[in-house]
Amino acid sequence: MSSKLGIRGQGLGVSLLVPSPYSLVPILPVVLPTVVLLGMSFPGPDLPLLAGVALIPWLLLVGSGPATSGGPGIALSSWLIGIIFFTVKLSWLGYATNAGWLLLSSYLSIYYLLFGIACSYLHRNSGLPLALLAPFLWGSLEYLRGFLMTGVPWFYLGHTQYSYLSIIQIADVTGAYGISFVIVVVNACFAQGLLRWWNGKGGHFLFAIAFILLLFPLSYGMFRLAGLSYQEGPRLCVVQGNILQDLKMDTNIEQRKSNLQRYLDLSRLVLSKAEGKVGAEKVDMIVWPETSAPGLLNLDPKFWRDIDRFSQTSIFELAKELQTYLLVGGIAIEPGKGNNFEESTLYNSAFLYGPDGRPLDRYDKLHLVIFGEYTPLREVFPFLRHMVPYEIDLSPGSPPQAEKLLGLKGKNQKDYRFATLICYEDTVPPLARHFTRQGADFLLNITNDGWFHDSPELDQHLAIMVFRAVENRIGIARAANTGISAFVAPSGDVYSLITKDGKRREVEGILEGTILIARGGPSFYTRYGDLFSQFCLLVSVGLLLMPTVRRLGIRG
Repeated sequence: MSSKLGIRGQGLGVSLLVPSPYSLVPILPVVLPTVVLLGMSFPGPDLPLLAGVALIPWLLLVGSGPATSGGPGIALSSWLIGIIFFTVKLSWLGYATNAGWLLLSSYLSIYYLLFGIACSYLHRNSGLPLALLAPFLWGSLEYLRGFLMTGVPWFYLGHTQYSYLSIIQIADVTGAYGISFVIVVVNACFAQGLLRWWNGKGGHFLFAIAFILLLFPLSYGMFRLAGLSYQEGPRLCVVQGNILQDLKMDTNIEQRKSNLQRYLDLSRLVLSKAEGKVGAEKVDMIVWPETSAPGLLNLDPKFWRDIDRFSQTSIFELAKELQTYLLVGGIAIEPGKGNNFEESTLYNSAFLYGPDGRPLDRYDKLHLVIFGEYTPLREVFPFLRHMVPYEIDLSPGSPPQAEKLLGLKGKNQKDYRFATLICYEDTVPPLARHFTRQGADFLLNITNDGWFHDSPELDQHLAIMVFRAVENRIGIARAANTGISAFVAPSGDVYSLITKDGKRREVEGILEGTILIARGGPSFYTRYGDLFSQFCLLVSVGLLLMPTVRRLGIRG
C-alpha cells in the first residue's frame, strides 16, 4: 500500500510524486463505479448529486500515472467507461434501430477515450493539477460533439442538474457547458485531494475548495432567480395523444383515421372544459405533436387521397369550430417539376392554421436526425436502407426559414411571435438561440418520442429542453405524442406537465397553460453564444501544444 510511483514532468522539469493505488488491481474497480455513478446521475434513475463524485475513480486513475505504467491502461479504461456508459444509457435507441444504437455508442465513446488520454498526457507533461486540466478538456469535448457529425448534444454532464434551478442559472452565460465545467472541477478537486492524501501530503484544502467553488454558481443562481420577473403571454393547450409507434406506422387507412380522430376528440375537450367552467380563459392556440396528422397537409386538392382529404378537412373544421389557432405536426410535400411525385421532396413540418381554418404558415424542420430522417450515402451503400426506420429520406427546410418566425394574436389582442423546434431540434443550442435572437417571444417543441416507448429517453429529452429555456430566458411549451408534454419557464422551472395516475409517459391528455415571458433584454448567451465553451477549446488546444512548444524551445 505504501508503494509510490515517481513521475517527472518533462515539459516543466518538475518532479511529481504521485501514488499508484491502482497498479495492482484490475480495470473493473475503476470502470464500474464510474459507469454506475455516472449513469445513475442522469434521468433514469435521476440522482443528480452523484454527478459530483461520479468521475473520481476515473480521475484517480488518470492522475496516478502514465497510460504505459504497469497498472491498468488509462486509454483502455477510458474507452471502456465510454462504451459501457453510452451503450447502456442509449439502449432506448434500440427500439428504433439496433445498428444506430451500437454505432452511436461506439462513436460517442471516442470522446471519453480522448478525454482520458489528453488529461493523462497533460498531467504528466505539464505538471498542472487535474482540477485545472480536466474541466477545460471536458468542456471542449462536449462542445465539439455538439456539432461534429451533425452533433449529438445528449448526455452532457450538466444535464444531470436540470432540476436544481439555483445551479443551472449560469447557463444564461455559459450554456449547459458551464454546469458541466463546474461538476468536473468538483470531481477533479476531490480526486486530486485523495491523491495528495494517499501520498501523505494532505489534501483537505482541495476538498474545501470543491465546496467553495460551488458557492459561485449557487450565488449567481439565487441572484438571477430573485431578479426574474414575468409577464403573461398567450394561453396554449398542448395535446398528448399517446399513439404508440406501431399504430402510427400502420398503413391501414382506418387506423390512420382513428389516430387523427383521437387528436380531434382531445382538442374538443378544450371547448367542453371552457363551456363547463365559469370565467374560463380562452385558449389562444392548440398545439399537436410532431407528425400527428397522417395525411399530406399541403397537397393540392386535385391530388388528394382519402387520408389527405380526411386530414385536411378535419383540421380546417376543428380550427373554425374552436375559433383558435392550431399548430399541427405533419409531412409536407413539394412535387418535382411537372408535378412529378416520384421526384418529390418531403419535409417534417409544423403547419399553423388560423381561427378561421385557413392555413397561415409552415415551418420545415432544419436539423434532421442522421440515420433517422435521412441516411447519408444510402445510394452508394443500399444496405443502409434496412438499418433505419424510414425508407424515404426527408429533406431539411431551406435556410431562409431560419429567419422566419410564426405569429399569433393573443386574447389580449397582442401579437406574439414564436418558433417551433421539431423533435430533437430543442437539443441544438445554436438553433434555439438563433430563433430567440430573431425576436421570438416563446418557443414550442413538438416531438414524437413514441419510438422509444416508456423509456428514460422521454425524461432525458425534457431535461435537455430545460437548458434552452435558461440559456435564452425564454418560455417553452412542449407537445409530445407519448410524453412528456410540459410548460417550462425562462428560469428552467417545469411548472406544468401532463400526468395521469402518477404517470407522465405513455398517457393521453391535454394541458392548458400560459406561456411566461421574461422581462428584460436578451441574455448574455443569446447575445454572444458559446463563448465560454469556445474559450475552453482554445485553452485546451494551448495546453496540448504547450509541452511540444517547450521542448522545441529547449532544443532551440
